Amino acid sequence: MVTIASSSIPVAQQEAWELPQEKPFLVRIGRPWLQNPAGLLGLLIVFMFLVVGVIGPSIAPYDPRAFDTQARFETSSMAHPFGTTQFGQDIFSRLIVGAQLSLQFGAWVFVLGFIPGTALGIISGYFGRWIDYAIQRSGEAWSAFPQLPILLTVIAAVGPGLKAVIIVIAISAFFGGSRLMRAVALVEKNKEYVLGARAVGASEVHILWRYVVPNIMPFILVGASSVFAIAIIAEATLSFLGLGVEQGTPGWGIDLAAGRERANEYPHLVIFPGLVISVVVLGFNLLGDTLRDILDPRLRGSTGPKR
Repeated sequence: MVTIASSSIPVAQQEAWELPQEKPFLVRIGRPWLQNPAGLLGLLIVFMFLVVGVIGPSIAPYDPRAFDTQARFETSSMAHPFGTTQFGQDIFSRLIVGAQLSLQFGAWVFVLGFIPGTALGIISGYFGRWIDYAIQRSGEAWSAFPQLPILLTVIAAVGPGLKAVIIVIAISAFFGGSRLMRAVALVEKNKEYVLGARAVGASEVHILWRYVVPNIMPFILVGASSVFAIAIIAEATLSFLGLGVEQGTPGWGIDLAAGRERANEYPHLVIFPGLVISVVVLGFNLLGDTLRDILDPRLRGSTGPKR
């Protein structure tokens, strides 16, 4: 009998090979955000904005509409962290409740404008022909008219208020999202994976839903965050010009307009509303860039440290 020494057995036969243990779900989800501190900051800002926008009226320390003639033009203090207005209203409470207005406006624009515009833009770019022609020519016709006269026309038709502003901004988001997604779909439909799927007999609808849409999802998410940022700026701008909600309604643009006349004497009247608008818009932009970086392998690491 021949005895084989254990030292002569190959190392691969002596060792038991095992697959590396999968990391917990929370670790896999949280690691990209920890590697992108700017994106994590944007996520926190957007999360706080959403929470305050939902529960703002219930957590505001004061009634944002209540007048207090004894507390007019107060600066920052423990009782009023952001000071008070010319009517004695607490600015901090008005900004908290005003977040609900901005959130509602952004949500309406997103649902009525961006979502259908994105869907039609993808269909337009992928299928082309008369569908593409009809959608894109309609968008060009809308873009040819100045938006302010259109807004004034809609206000004359449906009356002043937020409804008219939502209609005009949603239509603009509809055609804007359509053009963006059309360009992306035009690029994707000529990629090798689409040609390979056609070669094995996959239907166009299956290719569009199963392959094209997941690959352009990073662009959709970036567009969604941009729409919210643009909607917040648009609502604040139009309210500042007096074309949005009625006077006295807690809103960031309304408060900014109300304080501009006394801004030299009491700068806190415009500093805090303007700061809130800037921070929230920055948060949405940072979030969109980071989501694109995380979800698109071609861009991974572009907004954070090298991986």
